[in-house]
Amino acid sequence: MRDLNHYAKICLAEVDRLKIPRAKSIGFSVNTRAKTRLGLCRKQGDRYEIEIASSLLDESKPLEGELKNTLIHEILHTCRGCMKHTGRWKQYADRVNAALGYNIKRTAGRDEGALSEVIPKPRYRVVCPHCGAVYERYKASEFIKHPERYRCGKCKKPLAAMNQASPQS
Repeated sequence: MRDLNHYAKICLAEVDRLKIPRAKSIGFSVNTRAKTRLGLCRKQGDRYEIEIASSLLDESKPLEGELKNTLIHEILHTCRGCMKHTGRWKQYADRVNAALGYNIKRTAGRDEGALSEVIPKPRYRVVCPHCGAVYERYKASEFIKHPERYRCGKCKKPLAAMNQASPQS
């Protein structure tokens, strides 16, 4: 198991070296239940808590780069006005990427390299019969059970009735 605190210190030092004004009070913890997200940043009072998925700490997988990307991504959320992935957060992410060669983005795709082993594929899919837009879900929600009650977000036409939602194989 990779040492989260060791990598957190490295990433904090890199952000500090670039003079990016991050929060000073940040805690780091491992989330053993997270399956579809790699990290999370929460503000609790005047302190930030960053959770990292335990799957990124697995030494048997080549995920050191993804771990550092995720840590810096979450550290940037501790900067003033950076809880969303726009504006200042994006500027800081671009700055880190250019200076240090990271690949910090808004989201990590499950089809990117070693992450395909970590992030599971969605079990359910609804396809718009009009424009072909694909909607994937991990749980059999109302949207999956009754897609006919919803409209496509892309073409705005009604989604198909029954049997359009199918489990992935």
